[in-house]
Amino acid sequence: MATFTREKLSDLLSMAAREPGCAYLFVGDRFLCRQASARLEEALLAAGGTVHALDGDHEEPATTVSRLQSFSLLPGRQIYRISDTRLFHSKKVAKALWTRAVAARSEGKSEAAARHLRAMMTSCGLDPAGPDDNPAKLTPAEWKKRFDFPHPGGDLSWITNLLAVKTKDEPGASAASGKDPAALLRKALESGIAKNNTLILLAEEVDKRKTFYKYLKKNQVIVDLSVDKGAGSKAQKVQRGVLVELITTTIREMGTTMAPGVMDQLLDRIGFYPVAVVMETEKLCLSLGERNRIELDDLNALVGRTRQEALFELTGAIGDQQPARALTIAGHLLDDQMHPLAIIATLRNYARKLLLFKVLQQQPQYGYTPGMPANNFQRQCLPTLKKESRWKQELSGHPYALYMQFTTASRFSASRLQNWLPLILRAERRLKGSPLDPLTILHHLLLAMLISHDHDA
Repeated sequence: MATFTREKLSDLLSMAAREPGCAYLFVGDRFLCRQASARLEEALLAAGGTVHALDGDHEEPATTVSRLQSFSLLPGRQIYRISDTRLFHSKKVAKALWTRAVAARSEGKSEAAARHLRAMMTSCGLDPAGPDDNPAKLTPAEWKKRFDFPHPGGDLSWITNLLAVKTKDEPGASAASGKDPAALLRKALESGIAKNNTLILLAEEVDKRKTFYKYLKKNQVIVDLSVDKGAGSKAQKVQRGVLVELITTTIREMGTTMAPGVMDQLLDRIGFYPVAVVMETEKLCLSLGERNRIELDDLNALVGRTRQEALFELTGAIGDQQPARALTIAGHLLDDQMHPLAIIATLRNYARKLLLFKVLQQQPQYGYTPGMPANNFQRQCLPTLKKESRWKQELSGHPYALYMQFTTASRFSASRLQNWLPLILRAERRLKGSPLDPLTILHHLLLAMLISHDHDA
């Protein structure tokens, strides 16, 4: 029938209120999908009804089909909402699920990491409970064959512990018996479900080649809330638009306002994490007491930022050659009470690593070429590089992270990277023996590093 985007969500709600559909698929960020689904449910249940919330990790497709085809004894519309559905998973989304699992683990979210890891395994026909299917035991060749992306390298023994994390992850009877859950649901929708019954599916990742996805796109409704999470200006503009809308809606609903500049600071501290942005905004609103305007002091008191994340943002701004952004982040670091010499140490290590990677790129035996794909780098260059034991520590990171660092190094000339080191040393000496303000010293350093007249190659 139709595919709607975030900008056309109001059109969807109006259409649903006039003529409710049989099935809706929401695709994209988990929080954004859940929020949009809640608005749709409100429109569909204007005349009364019930939402039956199901979890895709342990949902029983055959039972869901039976309920969709049966008339309920409950009054009003019956909505069956399946969150984190796996109906659209395949090898094509395995890499995205792996990335989510690694990110969740690094943030200490074991249950979420386990959920993404199990989803990755089942999408490729592996049994999360089967000891022989443990990804940690797969060779690089077996990993590539199973998941259709290169082995990430490094010690993966943590996967075994993660698979032992208890989650609601028991497969349904249909999956166990070999029946295709998507085919069951499609057949039910084609033959017609009971009046006043509606199916809502929520998915973070989908393989658009799936037959069921194509069927829903042609015959039902798809709501695509995907947001490009890249670092380009176009992607960041879209990300900012989404977050600004979330903040604006939240403060309006809670009867508060924000002082000028507070929203920019909030977005800079949190980044593109929709659920975190809403939670932190709500926290700020609830802390006001009798006041109704959020001030910068409220933000500084309640919304922090991790120093590691902020330092990573600083080096990222340098690598992307964004002087204005680097200057802003340096100011925030000092505002957050980070010692300027700690920032200098980070910049020194960053410059040394980029210089090393630049020099390695210039050695033909390693086979690096600017712009080469990540999988070629991991397959052709990295094994040869890691044979050099003297660089073991510098090359011990995640393969994709190393690829991105090599890509960053390729944007600068070796002479420019060499020049960074004496600049950093002079800045360190000024911090230790000069009455100049630390922010002035750091700003001077960053501008000297990033404003150059040489031609990088």
